[in-house]
Amino acid sequence: MKKYRGYLLVLLIAFCIQGCSKQQDVEDHSFVLAMGFERLNEKKVLVRYSYADFDKAQSDSGTKIPSRSVTFLATSLKDANKKWKQYKSQQLNFGHLKVVLFANGKKDEKIIKELVNEPQIAKSVYVLKTDRNLSDIFKKEDKLSISFGEYLSKKLEIKDSKNLTLGRIYR
Repeated sequence: MKKYRGYLLVLLIAFCIQGCSKQQDVEDHSFVLAMGFERLNEKKVLVRYSYADFDKAQSDSGTKIPSRSVTFLATSLKDANKKWKQYKSQQLNFGHLKVVLFANGKKDEKIIKELVNEPQIAKSVYVLKTDRNLSDIFKKEDKLSISFGEYLSKKLEIKDSKNLTLGRIYR
């Protein structure tokens, strides 16, 4: 038994080190702070990711990080996520998502179901709809010193505490 303890210890250490190798740096992620969806027809939807733009951030900005966004024509959220992988090597991270917007005045039940089933997306994310289109909604983003998601969530908290969240919509 003593003879095998050394081997077991080496195997245990190797196993532990293997688990640590899968960690990624912050630079390997794109932190999605707001998302927009605009249904074009039964099969196609525009999906807009507004993500943290660390290149544009000032060194003294602290937690106030501006954002930039990109839009994909997709069939679903899953399809848009695949297109993201082709667009950028960074992995999508939805852990800081604050707001989801639905354009053209209609919340999309298929997309809401996908959002609920995404394990990284919190049920406390605000879900809004507007009659405007995505490009109109997000055109203010470039002029903001904070992220578009932070901007919208602060406006919502000031305006009305009864805003719908993903958890309240999908019960």
